[in-house]
Amino acid sequence: MLKWLGRTLAVLIGLGVGAVVALVGFGVVTVWRTLPPAEATVALGDALAAPVEVIRDAHGIPTIRAQSLRDATVALGYLHAQDRLWQMEAMRRLGAGRMAEVLGAPVVGLDRFMRTLGLYRAAEAQWTILDEETRAAARAYAAGVNALIADPPGGLPVAFRLAFHAPEPWTPVDSMVWQRFMGLQLSGNWHDELLTLRLLGRFDRDAVTTLMRTEPEARPAITTAAAGVPTPTPLPDAVLARLAAATPAPVRPTLASNAWAVAPPHTASGGAMLASDPHLGYQAPIRWYLVRIETPDGVLEGATVPGVPFVVIGHNGRLAWGFTTTHSDTIDLYRERVSGGGATYERPGGPVAFVEREETIRVRFGADETVRVRQTVHGPVVSDLGWGPMQAAMQGPAGSEVLALAAAALYPDDTTPDALRRLNRAGSLDEARAALALWDAPQQNILLADADGRIAMVSPGRVPARAPGHFGLIPAEGWTGAMDWLDWVPRAALPETIDPPAGRVLNANNRIHPPGVPMPMARQFPEPYRAARLAARLAQMPAADVDAMAALQMDAVSPMAADLLPLLLEAAAAGTPRHAEAPAALAALRAWTPPVMDAAAPEPLIAAVWMETLTARLFRDDLGEAYDAWARRPRPLPVRQAVTEDRDWCDDRTTPASETCAAVVAAALDDTLAWIADETGGPALEARWGDVHRARIRHELFRYVPGVAWLTGMTAPVDGGPFTLNRGGHSGLDGSPPFAHVHGAGLRAVIDFGADPAGGSVRGRYVIATGQSGNPLSPHYRDQFEPWRRGVLLEIGAGAPTGTLTLTP
Repeated sequence: MLKWLGRTLAVLIGLGVGAVVALVGFGVVTVWRTLPPAEATVALGDALAAPVEVIRDAHGIPTIRAQSLRDATVALGYLHAQDRLWQMEAMRRLGAGRMAEVLGAPVVGLDRFMRTLGLYRAAEAQWTILDEETRAAARAYAAGVNALIADPPGGLPVAFRLAFHAPEPWTPVDSMVWQRFMGLQLSGNWHDELLTLRLLGRFDRDAVTTLMRTEPEARPAITTAAAGVPTPTPLPDAVLARLAAATPAPVRPTLASNAWAVAPPHTASGGAMLASDPHLGYQAPIRWYLVRIETPDGVLEGATVPGVPFVVIGHNGRLAWGFTTTHSDTIDLYRERVSGGGATYERPGGPVAFVEREETIRVRFGADETVRVRQTVHGPVVSDLGWGPMQAAMQGPAGSEVLALAAAALYPDDTTPDALRRLNRAGSLDEARAALALWDAPQQNILLADADGRIAMVSPGRVPARAPGHFGLIPAEGWTGAMDWLDWVPRAALPETIDPPAGRVLNANNRIHPPGVPMPMARQFPEPYRAARLAARLAQMPAADVDAMAALQMDAVSPMAADLLPLLLEAAAAGTPRHAEAPAALAALRAWTPPVMDAAAPEPLIAAVWMETLTARLFRDDLGEAYDAWARRPRPLPVRQAVTEDRDWCDDRTTPASETCAAVVAAALDDTLAWIADETGGPALEARWGDVHRARIRHELFRYVPGVAWLTGMTAPVDGGPFTLNRGGHSGLDGSPPFAHVHGAGLRAVIDFGADPAGGSVRGRYVIATGQSGNPLSPHYRDQFEPWRRGVLLEIGAGAPTGTLTLTP
């Protein structure tokens, strides 16, 4: 998960060179003993009403056959715990802010952050308002998990043994934490708010608009002078930088996905089809777990998340569903003006006392820590994190300030678990839409297809209705009351596409409403490159089938490269690059049509590095210390604008000369070719994209433990890049290692409601990036990695069974 997990584990087990060797030998034997038996009968007592049969296929994917959905849910909890118990333990402790109880002082900062936000407190409050069927499902699931915890065949997973830790019983509320956690991770733009405020301390509004631009046809209006909104008073740059850096990696936004649905006129089978590949950060095991459930009431099949009792992406025989992130702005930071010696903050009616509570963080091998959490009407005070008297460091024009976080994901009256349970049982598009009326956070684009040939995309969720002049792009002034959230955007006003005449509906995190609507979900959205490519490819498919859909998920053409490269090639030729390989490199890039981010080709490597070096040459001198935060993600639109419109960016402020854009582009190409030669040890044109762009999937706990990390990781060259459908999100030039592929589709699913060759009515095909098991010595720990890398989808239950587990009352 994070480096402090592995480092703490290393301390706990007393690693030295000799100890590593002993640990590996002991670990192999210990881990082997924890593998579940291929054939077994286990009595679960009162947890079950009738026997349940679990048959695992060639990849260890279980098919659960039960007499009721409740018993199947018990079995699902048991299987999740059998294969992924450490992952589940980490998830619930992360959400509850209780990691230090296991891993000690190095993770106190993480616990402090989560306690301040209060995710677990919100989940506890949420539990009381959920409907009884949802709570019954969570209780049944917990019964299955606890049956495994109480009597694990072969003992607890090795991570528990090495950490000298035994899990507490699973509670139903633990299953609610994942949704809260994802609600925060998939709807957070507060880092952009901090960055934008930092930039406004250096540049005028037009320049900041250029720097934050992500869409060709829409520019984010950072502030609007015509509406009487003044440029905000900046806060100290160092303070804003520290606050952004204090956010733990597990909750930093990681937002992307593709999903689409196609109606029968455009499918080979004559049934509706749905494809979904959510993009998140990689870890081993991946967060997805495949399953098929068969009961007298029907079937459920698809991807689950260990810790959650429902199918998240999949189908139920009548309805299929998939997700993309809307990138709606459901989080805001508020500047609160402190008064009364720190006891109160200003509101329109006068000073108001902070609501305070104390949280005790228990620290293994150390003293407990008491955390004082303050809250305003807007939300928890996040600027208190990490520095003690933060308010003394944040001097506004009228005194000390703190920053509070307003987030839809923190509201206690959230019924999203009810919505997901009902979606699992919906039998039609209309029933699905009714179920999703209960969906609160995170707001998602939910793609639907049903057995009647209907398709849709709906975008349910809570989106704040903001006051005029509050764009959600910078921290708002909380003391005036004028920028408070007014309400939620009415659900009837949220975008919906039902049975489109074109017979296709798609989303790749692109804008789904036009600029200028009265109540926008956000003011800016990601670059539309993937969506444009997806729409073009689907339009060329008169009769799509499962293989064509799977191939489309692996499409590695970069529309971004097709857009920018002609401009850069023209400028570079005029700028006369000096590197000996420059003429050959320019010739290769001119012939690179279409620009496929092929791991076996040199052109993608040259193009990717060139974008990085050019971005640095254009903007590093201007942004100064804010550059690294701004350049953490690719910025193709600002680069494009700099070399075509706002050419002042091309001049390097640190030199007396006045550089032209052509000279800067050419110099960046020289930088690129030199970097590649240095990195790969040979000529740039003999290097390949896959030399650096390698999938890098590491165990969430063992990744930093010497002598163990290499046993538990997975790596291989892969196609794709940040703007391809086969998304290859990667680290940058300064990454460790550079250009490692660390973010993308950990799950791919394609579902076809046409008749399959076996005579059924629906075909589902799936693959995850690792394997079903979290045990590194299991044959199913990494056995989907190679099919995933090659774009091969699997049918659950295919091939000869590899084991049968019978669960009895």
